[in-house]
Amino acid sequence: MHVVASLAAVLGMTAFAQAHMAMTNPPPLRSPKNKFSTNVDYDMTSPLNADGSNFPCKGSIGLVGTPQGQAVAEWAAGSQQTISIDGSAWHGGGSCQASLSYDKGKTWTVIYSWLGSCPTGPGATSYNFPVPADAAAGEAVFAWSWFNQIGNREMYMNCAVVNIKAGASKKRRGTPMSGRPAMFVANVGNGCGTTEGTDLQFPDPGPDVDTKGNKLGPPTGKCATGSGSNPAPAPQPSQQPSQQPSQQPKPSASKTSAAPGNTEKPTPSVPGGVFATVGLGSDPTPSAQPSAQPSAQPTLQTSIRPSAPAGTAPPAGNPSVPAVPSASQISASPVPTGQPPAAGGGGDSTSGYAPGAACDELGSWNCIGGTQFQRCGSGNRWSPAQGLAAGTACQPGVSKVITFV
Repeated sequence: MHVVASLAAVLGMTAFAQAHMAMTNPPPLRSPKNKFSTNVDYDMTSPLNADGSNFPCKGSIGLVGTPQGQAVAEWAAGSQQTISIDGSAWHGGGSCQASLSYDKGKTWTVIYSWLGSCPTGPGATSYNFPVPADAAAGEAVFAWSWFNQIGNREMYMNCAVVNIKAGASKKRRGTPMSGRPAMFVANVGNGCGTTEGTDLQFPDPGPDVDTKGNKLGPPTGKCATGSGSNPAPAPQPSQQPSQQPSQQPKPSASKTSAAPGNTEKPTPSVPGGVFATVGLGSDPTPSAQPSAQPSAQPTLQTSIRPSAPAGTAPPAGNPSVPAVPSASQISASPVPTGQPPAAGGGGDSTSGYAPGAACDELGSWNCIGGTQFQRCGSGNRWSPAQGLAAGTACQPGVSKVITFV
């Protein structure tokens, strides 16, 4: 029996090295490279199921918080980190995203996007990316997601648990986490697809982008002008996959800037996604499916603007995610008329709403006591509250935009 088990392990490792591509560093949940894995997935390189039944993280998100789901890396907010990909079937490359989740996979925030040449070829490749300076300290799930250029229309996703620690400086730099898009999701039975032979151009890749593709193409289907819809959560073993909810509309494209990317060929950035998901082992999913989503999600914007000299008009246009000015430049803006509290929410702008409680308007924000925020995600459900970076405050209340004061 020992010989048979050992042979199976060897064959599994061989398949891991030869089929498709997978993240190897940080070592994902259930990976043979993860020292905490006791229930190893020797098919780490396979894509997500076409029906979305094992989204997110190939169904392993339920391991978070268990001995197999211990953190495999420690990253400081504001630091540069590296992701490693390995395998042989690179499918002509494609486009990838790096995302973080602080609520066990229910919501994902994109921290970096690679448009084209991800991966750059067969074998091991590495990619650099910055951890946002205001990333909250604590345990988080890091995800690498990939949409291949050639072959079946698929989505690949590996996840690893990491510890985020506070950075050396409390100074706010770049786009805050609250202003970044959510992970793009397609090819998992959600009505959103990709086109073979092109590198996917994410509708909203976020502010940190590395563009190498010379044959970029938009998504197809219901998400042709959006970030895709949420696939059904992965069912428990005794359950059948639940009915797919309707499309989640996209936030409008934000103005982006270049940031360090693949260590091989740095290139300029291009513009280009908010997304809430429910994972295995997380809060119970409501028994009833949500009603149809609105046709458009409000553009993400803040009320922070540089103070203009007296007698001058403000600059024309307002990018969806403006650059954050210094404290001396910030002037408080009136809070937009907020949405009424959702029925049954069990909270308000002082105590917050319970995670998963119903909310009225997809994409709206709730600033809690000036120091925390939560967002109305897919299925019109409130996300868990997240803390703002040190020295940052928001105007309490529920509204379409979040106002920093």
